Amino acid sequence: LASYICARHRRDPDVKQKGVTKPMAMITSTISHYSVDKSAIMMGLGLENVIKLDYETTSPEEFERIVVERGVFCVNSTFGTTSHGTMESMAKFEEVMKRHGVWHHVDACVGAAALFSSKYRHLATELARADSITVDCHKLLNISMQCSCVLVREGALLNSSSTVTAPYLFHKYGNNVDISQRSFQCGRRADGFKLWFCDAVDDLDAQATLVFDRAAEMKDIVAGDERFTLLYPNSPTHICFRVTGREDIDYETAVEGLRQRGSFIEYYVDYFRLVPVNPAFTVQVLKEVLDLIHDVVMTEC
Repeated sequence: LASYICARHRRDPDVKQKGVTKPMAMITSTISHYSVDKSAIMMGLGLENVIKLDYETTSPEEFERIVVERGVFCVNSTFGTTSHGTMESMAKFEEVMKRHGVWHHVDACVGAAALFSSKYRHLATELARADSITVDCHKLLNISMQCSCVLVREGALLNSSSTVTAPYLFHKYGNNVDISQRSFQCGRRADGFKLWFCDAVDDLDAQATLVFDRAAEMKDIVAGDERFTLLYPNSPTHICFRVTGREDIDYETAVEGLRQRGSFIEYYVDYFRLVPVNPAFTVQVLKEVLDLIHDVVMTEC
């Protein structure tokens, strides 16, 4: 939300005082997080002005036509989708966004963990060209909830888009010290301190690397097990799969059956999903979980 507000403020600073007086829209992908829609509601943008595209099939020419016709001020991409870990590349659209002054925000809440891994940092090179990114360190880095941050290239926009006068609270020492003038939340937990502390006392490089290493190893195990069909094999963080020959099962029933046996696994509409964040989730545990899933599906679904 903060990034989108910065993007809109850069396009039309008058919105801060006068409100939205001209058509505006933003683009996101069909597999983006629901928070994009929530942000559009909170900004008064409206869901009809959130244009959802399939980035794989949309050409740069079609993309540019939409940008011009709809007054697009911001494009959102996802670096590590919640559903299956896809890392969207926007390279083919970069020239269009630059030519029309469109802000590029990357929802890297999942995939930005690669930045902490010396082994996998190369996966995140496109993030360096974004106008802003969001990172949820409480996800793949296994830090307790909540630990989130937003990084903005033009940091001054955080101030100019949200600064207001409140002499009973904001004093003369200025915005360089008073971070509440750079955020729409006056009071919140110090997530930055939590991240700094965890990095100081733990090895976040090792944790991030573990997730990517284990995901690769576990995908190979699932792919080699004829009882299961691996989905999204190129996902670097998620292990998504179905029970072979039982694609029509009710996944809520299956997950409830697993709960009754003392186990739990996440699912997404029509497949099971694993993300090996917990260091205790070893290959041996995976094999036990796979056996349990197969038994529950074959006997109870």
